[in-house]
Amino acid sequence: MEKIIDEKNEKVLTSIAKKFRNDIPQDDYRFFETTDTNLPSTVEKRLQKIYKHALSRQAFSLGYPVNQQLDYSAIAPFLNLHINNAGDPYAASSTLLHTRDLEQEVLDYFAKLWHAIDRNPITLESFWGYILAMGSTEGNLYALWSAREYFREKNALGRSINQRLRNPILFFSHESHYSLEKSANILGVDTFEHAGNTYFPGECPISEDGHWPHGVPVDQHGRVDPDRLEILVDFFASRGHPPIIVLNVGTTFQGAFDDVTVVWQRIAPILKQKGFCTQTDSASRPDFWIHIDGALGAAYLPYLEMAYQKKMSKVKGEIFDFRLPCVSSIVMSTHKWFGAPFISGIYMSKEKYRMNPATLPEYIDSPDTTLCGSRNGLSALLLWYAISTITKEEQAAIAARCEQVAAYAHERMQEVKLIHPDFYVTRGPQSLVVLFTRPNAEIFNKFQLSGRGRLAHVVVMPHVTTSAIDCLVDELKSSSVFG
Repeated sequence: MEKIIDEKNEKVLTSIAKKFRNDIPQDDYRFFETTDTNLPSTVEKRLQKIYKHALSRQAFSLGYPVNQQLDYSAIAPFLNLHINNAGDPYAASSTLLHTRDLEQEVLDYFAKLWHAIDRNPITLESFWGYILAMGSTEGNLYALWSAREYFREKNALGRSINQRLRNPILFFSHESHYSLEKSANILGVDTFEHAGNTYFPGECPISEDGHWPHGVPVDQHGRVDPDRLEILVDFFASRGHPPIIVLNVGTTFQGAFDDVTVVWQRIAPILKQKGFCTQTDSASRPDFWIHIDGALGAAYLPYLEMAYQKKMSKVKGEIFDFRLPCVSSIVMSTHKWFGAPFISGIYMSKEKYRMNPATLPEYIDSPDTTLCGSRNGLSALLLWYAISTITKEEQAAIAARCEQVAAYAHERMQEVKLIHPDFYVTRGPQSLVVLFTRPNAEIFNKFQLSGRGRLAHVVVMPHVTTSAIDCLVDELKSSSVFG
């Protein structure tokens, strides 16, 4: 078996490990410490118990895409402050306790990471975004809301090259996050399944019996099928419905990456043929919206590409970002790749797609251009701290290591098949997720796995070690683990 970490990465990774608390041996469960001398003993004991339990489970937290390798103790004093980034991150506000300047620096960082056009000078193609109060679910909701309002404005002002657009139709794959269907329901945006069953029952062009599927079919690794997506978009575009297409950069369960370039190559000719605008220069307002749900992958893949360029990794991911002019918006969850003690994320789009604020509340003296009125200023502080203390080269080394450990996990699990011939294991290209036959409840809970039906998975995040993988594989080899 090949060495998991390339030797030239060892020095970089060792220096990174020293920055994090879980470089401490996992049996060293430190007790909760507080400066509050008046804390009731019952409360202190309860806090100690909770803290010890959580800390003891970090090493074997394998089933969810949350980075447990974090240390924000340097900014702990800010917990004693209320910091509110209410309103637009690029507009003044009457709230003086904010981190809006740090938020702008964070957005600049990700604009460069995702190859967006700078805001200096501001053009219609310049990026715009904000740090989310929630995770990517909020970003997905905001993207669909923006798309809905975008098409409404085009119709109201007659800006479409079509005489009049019909209602947009939402397309997402069978492996997409459940927040998309929830968001569509909240906003009253028609999914292709709902629109098909309502207006075209029995006419689905990709099924033998005309039944409309819940999501666009995927391949064996969970990537959207471009052929079937093309057919579905063609069906509705022929009837005047502009598409809102959500593509995944790291699906929830299989960790799959949709090929954005191929999808666009397939649907662009259709949109052009059907009379939709496919130009994506600054003078155009195209009749489509492509949103990238990159909750995990939008942070992981750029660093993996850097690792590939620096010869730290033998693989790299597909292009998904603003290098592709067809991309309208991207969302990423902070707590996944970077690790954070609470949920947050980033939504990014372009100035030409920014919604006009519904209100200009005198109370905060700032345009209400985000989903939430108040946004936690600590989110900007934490993410700024993370990108300021870990260089892009270090992040590239971490991404390379995670990809290699995922490959190691997949390879080691082949050994389980020698003992359990019916054992199933698979991993998609560049994916940090390894799927395998679901073990019994004891093993499932011990390693905090995530499951769906008869399958479970591990997600190799920066805190996951080869030792933890070895422990899991050893348990899976047990004779009764699948009984």
